[in-house]
This record gives sequence, C-alpha cells and structure tokens, in this order.
Amino acid sequence: MTPEQEAFLARKKEKAAARRAKPEEKANLGITSLMDIVSILVVYLLKSYASDPVVINPTAGQKIPMSSADAPIQDGIPIFVTTRGITFDSKKIVTMTPDGDIDPSQVQNHLIGPLYDQLAEEVDKAKQLAERQGKPWNSRVILVGDQDLKFSVLVDVMYTTGRAEFSEYSFCVIKKS
Repeated sequence: MTPEQEAFLARKKEKAAARRAKPEEKANLGITSLMDIVSILVVYLLKSYASDPVVINPTAGQKIPMSSADAPIQDGIPIFVTTRGITFDSKKIVTMTPDGDIDPSQVQNHLIGPLYDQLAEEVDKAKQLAERQGKPWNSRVILVGDQDLKFSVLVDVMYTTGRAEFSEYSFCVIKKS
C-alpha cells in the first residue's frame, strides 16, 4: 500500500470515529406539524366521503333488486316504491292494496294524484333553486323499487313522474359481485 492510500484510510477512520463520537440528536415533531397533518387528513376524508352525489337509504323491509349494471347512479330525486306504498321526501304518499297494486282511488288513467302533487311542488322548488344558482335544472328521478314490485305499478309511477316534467330515470339496483 502506498503512503497516500494509508493516509486516505487513516483520514477515513478518523472521520468515522468523529461521526460515532457525536451525540445523537433527538428528532422533535412539533404540535403544529401534527395539527397540520391531522387537518389535512380530515379535509381529505370529508372531501372523499362527500364526493358521492347520491346516498340512498332504502325503506324498512325493502328488497332492492340485484343487477350486473356497472354505471354509477347519478344525482336525482329519489322515489321509494315498495309493495306497501310509495314514499317521497320521507313521507308515505300512496298506499298499496294487499296484492301489491296502487289503491284504485288514488290513480286515474295511470296518473297517481298524490304523487303528482308532491312532485309538481318539488319541481317548482328545484327550478327556482337552479335559476338562482344559474345552473340547468336536473330533471332526473331515481326510482328505488322493490324486487317484488309489479310492472304495472312501475309504469304508473313512471307516467306520473313524466307528467311532473321529469324526463330522465335512474333505477337503483345493487351490483352483483
């Protein structure tokens, strides 16, 4: 080994010894930094939770049908149709007969009177709100039907919503895995 290499190795050993001789520094994370991290996490979680535009909570005893559809449900006004009644805005509007048909006193030529009245009122509110916000009115209704629902009931509900100026329909289903 040459004298230069020996000098190089000696300096290297001195530097390593000096590094080992230094006292260890404690790393402190201030409370301000922790609060920043927590607030960023809270904002992220709230934002990701609120990103789903539609939250559907079925009524008690309602069996939502299964489907292989993979399109996400879009924002709209939900109407819950079960074999026991039609619920809109958390109020049971229409009752059904024991065999699952709409009460005949509440239907005339496929138009369900109480449902139409509630929807017409909701349309007026929604149009005024959209006009104030400068956005187009969303004319979509989300039909949350029971899997045991009769097709004739679904036809009457769709006809009524169409007469109330709703032109787009989404059907709530549970995706098969």
